[in-house]
Amino acid sequence: MADRIVVFGATGYTGELIASRLVALGVRPVLAGRSETRLSALAERLGGLEWARADAMRQNTVFDLVGPDDVLVSTVGPFSKWGLPAARAAVAAGCTYIDTTGEPEFIRRLFSELDEPARRSGARLLPSLSYEFAAGSLAGALALDEAGEDAVRVDVGYYALGGGPNSLSAGTRESLVGIVLGDHFAFRDGSVQSVRSAERVRSFKVAGKAREAFSLGGAEHYALPDAFEQLREVNVYTGWFGPLSRAVQAGSVVGSIVQRVPLVQPTMKFWGERAVSLVGAPERGTTPDVRSWIAAEASDAAGNVLASVNLAGADGYDFTASFVAWAAQRSVEGPGVLGPVTAFGLQALEAGALSSGLTRVV
Repeated sequence: MADRIVVFGATGYTGELIASRLVALGVRPVLAGRSETRLSALAERLGGLEWARADAMRQNTVFDLVGPDDVLVSTVGPFSKWGLPAARAAVAAGCTYIDTTGEPEFIRRLFSELDEPARRSGARLLPSLSYEFAAGSLAGALALDEAGEDAVRVDVGYYALGGGPNSLSAGTRESLVGIVLGDHFAFRDGSVQSVRSAERVRSFKVAGKAREAFSLGGAEHYALPDAFEQLREVNVYTGWFGPLSRAVQAGSVVGSIVQRVPLVQPTMKFWGERAVSLVGAPERGTTPDVRSWIAAEASDAAGNVLASVNLAGADGYDFTASFVAWAAQRSVEGPGVLGPVTAFGLQALEAGALSSGLTRVV
């Protein structure tokens, strides 16, 4: 077990949930963030925990948080703005790093820029160890494991049943703007390639009904090929917009053209982040009444589905808090930037997801 588990961004919505789960499991994490007032109050509420002030805008304060035997859990988003200092601090220390990002641009940057430095320092970096995209890595891996060596393609779809804009935290909504307007990628023909967001639309059978979803970049594009060498194609989809998925696809075509105009993309992000801030968020420390559902299909070269897996259970925030608390206490195979199957092994990963409220639906 790690010497210490440090939760950076502990006073945010997801950070507080993770810290609370750790305490419930008998762990005393170190809380870190910008506001001394909020940190001290939360530390007292959770039983007199140790806390430290750290600010992503002052990188040295983040580097001072961890040593080689620690685990650094980062929930500071949007990660494309504030996430790199924590990841770099973990590389410098040679420690284990876990984050909860769902932002394709940040995921790609970690895998492409920090894998070699992490291998040299002995650091273990686990991005997106949350509902999106760890749950999909598990569902996809289970389908591929059942399908066997003939499976060269896997499709993963994420759904939130009963959710809506008010079920998203403020940080998630701000990140979502960057996801919609940002650059995306996919694992195609044996390598990760740049693609347009919502390039593809397809449906999965979810809770007995065909539900549409559009494609996006996800950690699975890196994590699953690393664990299954025969893979040639990975597709990740989100069904959050349901029947509007094709409208989003059409909009992405127009958006990809418009964003080529200088300064248009940052301007759209600026106003988009302010617009979503006007939508109400769930109460801090609570999770909405939403059921998560992840569908995965493994196919052969001819497109025949060889195996399908459906996982369902706790809403995304509840799963993320429990799963990160579980993962932070486990030894990690490494070093480098790792997917959850490579980091923990499929059997242990499935057990960890089960303990976090995600079960297989037959």
